[in-house]
Amino acid sequence: MTDRETEPNKPAATWQDYVSLARPDHWVKHVLILPGIILASMFRPESVAEHVSDVLIGLASAAAIASANYVLNEWLDSAFDAFNGHKAHRPAVRKRLSRLVVVLEYLGLAAGGLVLAALLSPLFVVVSVAFLLSGLIYNVPPVRTKDLAFLDVLSESINSPIRLTLGWAMVSATTLPPASLLLA
Repeated sequence: MTDRETEPNKPAATWQDYVSLARPDHWVKHVLILPGIILASMFRPESVAEHVSDVLIGLASAAAIASANYVLNEWLDSAFDAFNGHKAHRPAVRKRLSRLVVVLEYLGLAAGGLVLAALLSPLFVVVSVAFLLSGLIYNVPPVRTKDLAFLDVLSESINSPIRLTLGWAMVSATTLPPASLLLA
């Protein structure tokens, strides 16, 4: 693989290209946080009304951590994405990206997400770290579960109960959702 910073045939990335690495258009996947918020509020009805700001901070934290994972995915997959019709149009494939900027973007989003998580509760921090680690396990060698049959689907599917638990922890900072709910 060539050094993406020195490829002469590619135009230099713009700030918009770096923003697109974070895939803000994929934040819609956080809809899975809403059932956690709703179910936790059924057990603690006063919590949602009292903690609207906690929910907003929690959503921002989850979005930042997911975006950190997407930046990592875009960067590490660009060589493979060049051969995929839709993904071949992504900036990580078409543009000359700065490794330093990509690393700083990842670290900034991950740290920002964890700082926001720390504003909520220790439980929310632990679940946020699990969310961040799931992205590392999925994307980074030598584990890189996305390249291992069955483990790719399993490691991606774990994000659904993590997101549900993030929503739950926004409302109930001291309890976990029932295991039966997470397994469902």
